Amino acid sequence: MSSQQIPNIIVGGYRKNDEPAIAEIVYRTGFNGEDLTGRNFIDDQRLFFLMWAAYYVWYEPEHCFVAVDAIKEMVVGYILGTPDTPSQEKRFLSKIAPRLLLRLASVTWWRYPQTIWTHLKMLKMGTELSKYKKIENLYQEYPAHLHIDLLPGYQGLGIGTRLMRCFEEHLTSLGVPGVHLETTNHNTRAVPFYKKLGYSLLQEKKLTSHPAVADFSILTFAKKLGV
Repeated sequence: MSSQQIPNIIVGGYRKNDEPAIAEIVYRTGFNGEDLTGRNFIDDQRLFFLMWAAYYVWYEPEHCFVAVDAIKEMVVGYILGTPDTPSQEKRFLSKIAPRLLLRLASVTWWRYPQTIWTHLKMLKMGTELSKYKKIENLYQEYPAHLHIDLLPGYQGLGIGTRLMRCFEEHLTSLGVPGVHLETTNHNTRAVPFYKKLGYSLLQEKKLTSHPAVADFSILTFAKKLGV
């Protein structure tokens, strides 16, 4: 795909009928930016959507944006987020967490046993994560956060930059002072992308207990807005 196709990409607000495309993209980019399909890691695609995307498109769709290939009439990327992370975390626990538990108990445990095994392993990772000190004043200085993903074949064409600029301008219009995000050291295309857009690394959490990846770190990046 050549860069000449970039003008055919339309960046705009999320629409309710975009949900199936969001669910597909989040899974096809869910393994450090690469496709989860066939990895025998998390096979339950619905569960993965509930974990990483459902909250935003269901409860804060006004803060979500999509990139659409106008020729193919398909969503090829998105940016999902919130201007208020503390409130989002509370609503996630009340709105999404019960759905996750229901999915695990009613479907995942018998239809996708490998997914259950992965989650059990990740409990150890959660314990390791809890040992890290929280970044001081993170939510005061950078209250917003985001998730951005593009389908393979649409990356490296400037579409991600357009989505990021759109989201940042939206946050600035709301008076939000800063935004943060998390990625991993294995997402090798994302790290230089964020740095290029002015995001600074605030913290690196090195973990030894990831169930599928060695030498694994969670990286927290942040950027001041309106400066």
